[in-house]
Parts: sequence; structure tokens; C-alpha cells
Amino acid sequence: MKKNIRFLLFFLMIGLFLSWPIHNLYSKLNQPIEEKQLAALDQIAHELLTYAKKGDLEGAEQRIVQLADRFPNQHLPNPIRIESLNAVTQSILAAKQSFASANASEQQLLWHATRVRIAIDALTHDHQPMWRSYYPSLVTQVQNLQLSAVERNFGQFREQFDENYRLFLAIKPGMSIQLPEGQMSSITVAYDIISKEMRNSQVDWQLVREALRELNSSFQVAFVGEEKSTFARLMMRPDSPILILASISIALIMALSYVAWKKYDGEIRSI
Repeated sequence: MKKNIRFLLFFLMIGLFLSWPIHNLYSKLNQPIEEKQLAALDQIAHELLTYAKKGDLEGAEQRIVQLADRFPNQHLPNPIRIESLNAVTQSILAAKQSFASANASEQQLLWHATRVRIAIDALTHDHQPMWRSYYPSLVTQVQNLQLSAVERNFGQFREQFDENYRLFLAIKPGMSIQLPEGQMSSITVAYDIISKEMRNSQVDWQLVREALRELNSSFQVAFVGEEKSTFARLMMRPDSPILILASISIALIMALSYVAWKKYDGEIRSI
């Protein structure tokens, strides 16, 4: 019996190692042409950001030109709102113009490359998009803004707000692809209220604090509130690697159990 158990564990480990490559191969073979083209765009966007981070502006400019040429002809596998489509298009065009400009700084170019990367990623990654990874930074910035608003430190608040709003604008196209219009609207309204107060000669700090509380609440809902269990989502998919792994494991266990039982039955009969 011990030998059978060792065989069982051995084949189970083989199944574990093979399940993921099998899943990847299965996914690629059954991937629609639109998704393959979109995956190619996602790779170009990834290279764009990589080159921008390295300071290879020539390589980054080539990638943004490719995206600007290909994206208008891209058929999306899932429909999105016209506002979201326009946001992605505008982010690509703005990045293209910035990389073609001689006056843009490397920091500005990196921001544009990041925004394009996040937007394209949102089109290709439904479950774990890049824009969700910025939640800790956004929450920390909003908390700092709330503290500055309580202290009524206008200079510090202005600097922190500009930084926070710039981050939001970088991930906004990606967010708009996957979030309901109502959620995006509540976030935008809160920012508009704060921006308007920043332009007034006298700031209504009570109104600013209320807008910040609404902004924090909206971020909670957008990033956390309606997020479903990743495990549940994976298990519900027919091509889930977890489901494939479980199927292989069950099949191996049943086969080896049957072999072990037959051997045990044969030994009993021979006595």
C-alpha cells in the first residue's frame, strides 16, 4: 500500500505541474481573434511603459505610434461605454503628442505612458486590473488631504491635492472601463467640488472635508465594496486553472485508487 501511495503522490505532483501549462495552451488555442489582437496591444503598452521607465524615449515613442495606429481598428471583445472608449483614445493621442514634443519632460512622458498602460490593461484584464493596485496610494493621499483640511493649511493642501488628482487622472481611463457610470460620477463630482473651492478667494473647509469624505467613501466602493471573491470567480470559469487542476487530481486519485483496490482484492483472493 505504501508503494501505491508513493505512486499516487508522484502522479499527483505531475498533474499539478502540468495543469497550468495545459490551461495556458488551452486558453491560447481557444482565444478569439479580437482577444489575440488586444493581447498584442497590451504587450505593446507594456513595452511602452518599460521603455519610458528606462529613459529610452525613442523606443517608447515607437510603441505609442504603434498603439495610435492599431487601436482605432481594434474590435473589442466586450462592449464599453462611448465615454470610456473616448478616454482611452484621448490618452493614447495625448501620449503620442507628448512624445513627439521636444518640450515634454521625462516625468510627463512617464505619466502619459503609465496612463496608457493602465487603460489598455483594463481592456484585457477583467479580474485584476492595474488600476486597482493604486488603491493604497489613493487612500493614503486622501487621508493626508483630510488632515490638511482640518488644519486649514492651504499651501500644503494645494500641493497634496494636485498630486492626488494627477494620480486619479492617470488611472481614470482604466477605471471608467470597468466601473459603472454612477461610481465614476460620484468620484468626479467630489473632485470638482474640491477644485472649485481651491479657486475661491476663501475656501469653505467644511465643504472640502465633506467632499473628501465622499471621495474616500466612493473609492472604498469602487476598489473594495463590490469586489467578488477571486476564488469564486476562478471556479465559475470553465477554463479555470483551479478547475482543471481539480479535475486532473480527481481523475488520478480515482485511477490509482482503483489500481490499489484491484491489487488488494487480488492479494485477498490469493490467500
